[in-house]
Amino acid sequence: MAEYKEIHGTKIRNYTTNPDNPITGEVWYNETSNVLKFQYPNVTAAGSWRTGNSMNTGRNGVAGAGTRDAALAFGGEAPPNTGATEYYDGTSWTELNDLNTARAALAGSGLYTAALAFGGSGPTAITELWNGSNWTEVNDLTTARVILAGDGTQTSALAFGGSVPPNTSKTESWNGTNWTEVNDLNTARGGLAGAGADSTSSLAFGGSASPRQQTELWNGTNWTEVNDLNTGRTYIGGTGIATAALAIAGEAPPNTSKSELWNGTNWTEQNDLSTARNDLGSSGTTAAALAFGGTVSPKAQTEEWTGAGAPIGGWSTANNMNTARGNLAGVGTQTASIVFGGSINSPPVTANTEFYNGTNWTEVNNLNTARTNLASGGTYPSALAFGGYSTTNLTVTETWNGTNWAEVNDMNTARNALAGAGSSSTNALGFGGVEPTVSNKTETWNGTNWTEVNDLNTARRSMGSAGASNTSALAFGGNAPPGANYKNETEQWNGTNWTEVNNLNTARQYLGGTGTVTAALTFGGEPIPSNGAKTEEWTGASWSEVADLNTARKASAGTGTTTAGLASGGYITDQTAATEEWSSSSNLTKSISTD
Repeated sequence: MAEYKEIHGTKIRNYTTNPDNPITGEVWYNETSNVLKFQYPNVTAAGSWRTGNSMNTGRNGVAGAGTRDAALAFGGEAPPNTGATEYYDGTSWTELNDLNTARAALAGSGLYTAALAFGGSGPTAITELWNGSNWTEVNDLTTARVILAGDGTQTSALAFGGSVPPNTSKTESWNGTNWTEVNDLNTARGGLAGAGADSTSSLAFGGSASPRQQTELWNGTNWTEVNDLNTGRTYIGGTGIATAALAIAGEAPPNTSKSELWNGTNWTEQNDLSTARNDLGSSGTTAAALAFGGTVSPKAQTEEWTGAGAPIGGWSTANNMNTARGNLAGVGTQTASIVFGGSINSPPVTANTEFYNGTNWTEVNNLNTARTNLASGGTYPSALAFGGYSTTNLTVTETWNGTNWAEVNDMNTARNALAGAGSSSTNALGFGGVEPTVSNKTETWNGTNWTEVNDLNTARRSMGSAGASNTSALAFGGNAPPGANYKNETEQWNGTNWTEVNNLNTARQYLGGTGTVTAALTFGGEPIPSNGAKTEEWTGASWSEVADLNTARKASAGTGTTTAGLASGGYITDQTAATEEWSSSSNLTKSISTD
């Protein structure tokens, strides 16, 4: 029998902690925790959506062409009907020359440099050709129609379904010059979607026929009914090819955010869009797609799709804290963090401080003032604790030198449920919270005093935060009472002002956060369990959903980075001591059970 080294090229070695740079597939023995561990690649089981920058002209009934990172959006109803054309470069939309005929509910095919626009409101048979700069009218469809579907290229396209009115089953093939009638769909319908590489191969799905989940496959000659969508809907978005398609949102009714993936045989439910909508535009493939516009407010919303199988990060269970608690604060890295304060059962608040060395938690010297709902800045061993609540809102500020906490000058405004960021005990930022009314106040710490600076745009409490200094911070999520008015707004601080940037995919409060303004992580939150396990990663431009926490919770402490993070404590149904480690998007470390 072959030995492990002969198979993998390395021996199983002993470590007091995990090795710094293990090889993918490597197995080692961790002497501290007395378990075998191994590293393996982690990929998504299902695709996911992330928020992209909005179009310049919000609209529904818009058509699309191209890929996710090189897309074209044209036409639609703003209102009124528009011929607006925009290009998406993977980050932002740029306005280009308009269609010659403004219209909505049209279809499109091709690339952003060579696209085709046909049909639309009227109904019309008008067809236009895009050369990368301008639209030119060419030969019309044989049958004028609206809410039709189409796919293919600029020289080999297919148009099918729609409303004349009434709904039609007519199919037409485009050869680069003319449209020709070919065999009809089996079921007449409008508001359907299509996916296909050219005029010889296509998939038609959804639409206004009953039932709304019907799917048909085109082989170049005939349409054949195949397996249905899981969720029937009309005014649906779609992209891909006949053997690998993506069905996006639509009206079920009501509007849905559901996404489904076609593998050539069956549809499988995937992660939902962040915002339910119908009558949207789409482009791309099942690996990388774009959804934009639609009957959503505001109509300019854009979301980017990353398909199943993409590398993602993941959470693994670590050793528990000594004291279970929620609404605590923390600073540091995955292998050197402290957490402090928080809510426990009896007494209701704690001054307890614990240090995590990458394996175990150790109790160290307590805060001078026990409190909950406090904020933090800095890192280990130079940290700052400020604000919070004991029997009243607090201004109390304390610095940590690696051994002890010392009281320093107070904040200007007493508050709890605030957020913080910073690089050390001499450089921090505090923002938001409850005064007792919800606050948008921001204060900066220079190592001696707090100074009030420009406010958040959105007053809120119990938000997540990230940031490396008092001149560079990120605020996201939270709640703006009265009631459960959960927020998804994200704001970025540049040292002078807060600027609104792209929103979280899921609005929530009491969420954990860590990282910087260019690479942040947020996890958990209220309501639980529906949002309490969700994790989102910030790239500096947008948030994308990644792997969930193993234990859904709210009000935990976040420390570390987007490649090596830590979630500590929080609430499930009561306070918890649960700790989880976040591994980067390439590999996960797991223990091998000996049971």
